[in-house]
Amino acid sequence: MKKIYNLIKSLMIVLSLVTLQANAQLTYCSISGGSTNDDEIFNVTFGSLNNSSTCGPTTGGAGSIAQIYTNFTGVTAPVVIQGFSYPLSVVVGQCNSFAYGGYVRAWIDYNQNGVFTDPGEQIWTSAYTTFAVSGTSISAGNITIPVTATPGTTRMRVTAMESGLPGPCTTPTWGEVEDYNIFIITPTPCSSTPGANSVVTPTAPICPNSNASIFLANSYTVVGITYQWQSSTTSSVGPFTAVSGATNYAFTTPNLTAGTWYQTVITCTNTAGSTTAVVGAVQVAATTTNTVPYYESFEGISAANKLPNCSWIASATPTITQTYVNTQSNNRQARTGSKFAAFYGYYINGTNYFYSNGIQMEPGITYSASVWFTTEYYGYTNFTEFAIMLGTAQSSTGLVNIASKTPAASAIYSSLTNTFTVATSGLYYVAIKATSNGQYGSQYLSWDDLAITIPCSLNSPSVTLSASSQTICEGQTVNLTATGADTYLWNTGATGANVSDTPNNSIVYSVVGTNSLTGCSVTLASQMVVVNETPSILIYSNKPAICAGQSANLSAMGATTYTWSNNATTGMITVSPNATTTYTVLGSNAFNCVGTAVQQIIVNQNPTITVSSNATNPAQICKGEAVTLTGNGAVTYSWAASSLFIVSPQAIINPMTTTTYTVYGANSNGCTGMTTIEQVVAECTGINEATSGISGVSIFPNPTTGIFIVELNNNAAKTVQVSDLTGRVVMTGSSNTDKVNVNISSLANGIYYVKIQSNNAVETIKVVKN
Repeated sequence: MKKIYNLIKSLMIVLSLVTLQANAQLTYCSISGGSTNDDEIFNVTFGSLNNSSTCGPTTGGAGSIAQIYTNFTGVTAPVVIQGFSYPLSVVVGQCNSFAYGGYVRAWIDYNQNGVFTDPGEQIWTSAYTTFAVSGTSISAGNITIPVTATPGTTRMRVTAMESGLPGPCTTPTWGEVEDYNIFIITPTPCSSTPGANSVVTPTAPICPNSNASIFLANSYTVVGITYQWQSSTTSSVGPFTAVSGATNYAFTTPNLTAGTWYQTVITCTNTAGSTTAVVGAVQVAATTTNTVPYYESFEGISAANKLPNCSWIASATPTITQTYVNTQSNNRQARTGSKFAAFYGYYINGTNYFYSNGIQMEPGITYSASVWFTTEYYGYTNFTEFAIMLGTAQSSTGLVNIASKTPAASAIYSSLTNTFTVATSGLYYVAIKATSNGQYGSQYLSWDDLAITIPCSLNSPSVTLSASSQTICEGQTVNLTATGADTYLWNTGATGANVSDTPNNSIVYSVVGTNSLTGCSVTLASQMVVVNETPSILIYSNKPAICAGQSANLSAMGATTYTWSNNATTGMITVSPNATTTYTVLGSNAFNCVGTAVQQIIVNQNPTITVSSNATNPAQICKGEAVTLTGNGAVTYSWAASSLFIVSPQAIINPMTTTTYTVYGANSNGCTGMTTIEQVVAECTGINEATSGISGVSIFPNPTTGIFIVELNNNAAKTVQVSDLTGRVVMTGSSNTDKVNVNISSLANGIYYVKIQSNNAVETIKVVKN
C-alpha cells in the first residue's frame, strides 16, 4: 500500500508542476492605491504556513506595494488535503500610533480560474475587531478544503480593511492585501483501522454559556475516515452520547453550563475498523463572587478585550467597551501595571457599561468606591459623564449612582470616589458607566484600579471597657469586660469579651476591638487597676514535731493583724494537738491585703511500755530470789525503784521485800512511755519449804558436790530450772519420771535456786554446791 501511495504522490507532484505552470498564467485582479498608514497585516498562519511581516519596505514579489499589497506567492506553499481542515489566523496591527478597527476576509480560488467570486471561495469573514498598534490576533477557526477543490497550486488572498467589509478585489483605503499560494493534494483512501488519537480541549476553563473549539491531536492523511463525537456530563468514563451533526475532525461545542467530557469514534469506512480517541474535558468556570475589600486593576487578563473573569460583562466588547494589555495611542495607558480598560467614544452617541462580578455587601457599613480615569490631552468634552454605579443585577435598570464626573475630561489619571451604603445583605454589582454625545472629541476614556473598600475611619467600632475592681491586692483576680465589637485582643494576650487576669503590679489594661463584618478595629486603653502589695507571712515554730501531750509555740510575722485557723488572733499561739495538725494564719496589712502561711505540727505518739518477767511465779518470789524484768515497746529503757536506777532493757532484781519498779521507755522519735510493776516478795524459810504447795518434792543430797536428785512421785510431767543468785537461769530441763537427775558440776560453788513446776504448781528449793 505504501508503494501505491508513493506512486500516487509522485504523480500528484508531476500534475502539480503542470498545474503550477498553468496557475502561473492566471492573472488575478490587482491591488493599487490606498494609504500606507494605519492597518497592516503582521502575520498569516494557515496549516504549515506561518508568515510574518512589518510596516517596513515590502519583501514580496512582483506587484507588491509597501503597506498596501504584498505578493507572498513565493513563500513555500503549505500542503493541504482535500476534505481536511486547517486552522487559519491573522494578526493585524497599525503602522502609526493610533488603533483602529475593521474586518478581515480571506478567499481561496479552489477551481483555479483566476477569480475569488465562485461559491464557497470566500472562506472567512471576521467580526469587527479593534486592531491594536502592536497587533491583534484574530482566529478564523478551521478551514475545510473541499473534496471538489482542484489539486495543485492555488491562490489564497487575505485582506484587512478598516471600517467596511472588503471584496476580493477591493483596494482598502486603510488596510492591506496579501496573496499566498497553497498546494492542494488528493488524499489516499484508508485501508486499516485509524491510528490512536486524543481529543484536544482548552487548557483553561471556558465561561458559562459559551462554547469551545476542540479537535483531534493528530490528523489523518487518508480519506474514508469518518468521525462521530460523543459527550458525557457525568464522568470521563461516560456514559457517552453521540453529538448530533458532530462528524468532523474538529468540533465546536454548544454553549456549556457545566464541565463536559468528549471523545471521538474514528472509523475507516473501507475496513469498518474503528478507534476511540482519548477523552478530553472542557471545564466550565464557576461563578465568581467576591467580598469587600475588592480591587480590580485588570492585571489578571490574558489578552486584549478579555474581562477579569467570566462573571464580568460589558455592553459592547470589543467595539466600545475594551480592555488592553499594553499602552496604546490616544493616551490609552494603565495607571498601575500595564493593563487597563477603556470606552471608545469617537462619534459614539450613547451609554455603555462594564459590570463587575457579584460582590457581597452588608447593611450598616459605609463603603467607599473609587476608580481612576483619563481622556486625551486636549480637554474634549464629548464624554458627557463617567460614573460609578451600583445595582443588584448586571443591568442598567435600577442602578444607583455612587459618584460621577460630568463632563469627563482629564489629561492625567484622576480619581472618582464616594461612599455608599446598601439596604439589605446580598450580592451587588458595580457598574462603570460612560456616556458620549456622538460629537468630535476624545476617542477613548481609559480607566483603571477600581476599588471597593470599607474605610475604618467611617466604620470604627465603639468599644467600652470596664473592670470588676479598680484596686486589688497582689494575687487577686480582676474581671475585665469589653463591649461594642465582635472580637477582642487584650494587651495581656487574652481574647474574648470577658477575661480574667491576676496582675503582679499596677497596670493599665487595653483592648483591640474588631468588627468582624467590616474588619475595622479600635484600640481602647482606659482602665487602670492598682495592685496593692500582699504581705508575705512567715510562721516560726519552736517545735515542728512534738510528742503526744507536749506543746509548741507558733509565731507569725509579716503583717499587722492575724487570724489563726484555731480562731486565735494574736501573733503567737501555743498549741497542744493530739495528732499531727496543720495550722494556717491569715495576716492583713494596712491595705487590708491578706497573706497566708501554714505550719504543720507533727505529733509523734508515746510508746506503750510492757514488762515481762523470767520468774517461775512472777506474781510472787522468795525473799532474795533473783528475777529478770524485761521492758517491751520502746528502744531505750530506764528502771527506777526506791533504791535502784538502771539504764538497760532489763533489770535483774532480788528484792528482800515487796517492791514497786517503774520502767521508762523511749521510741525512735524520742517520745517516752512508762509503766510500773509490783514485785511481791514472800518469806521462803527453809530449803525444803514448798513455795507453791507441791507436796512430796525433795532434793538430795543437799548440799551437793554437783549432782543431785529431784524426786516428786506424782507420775506427772515436771520442769526443773536452776538459777544463780543474780536470777540468771543456768539450766533448764523437763522429765516425766518421778526422779530427775540434775548435774551442776560445771557451775561454781555457791547458792542456787531450783524451781520445780508440775501440775500447775511451783516449788522453789535452795541448793548449796560445795
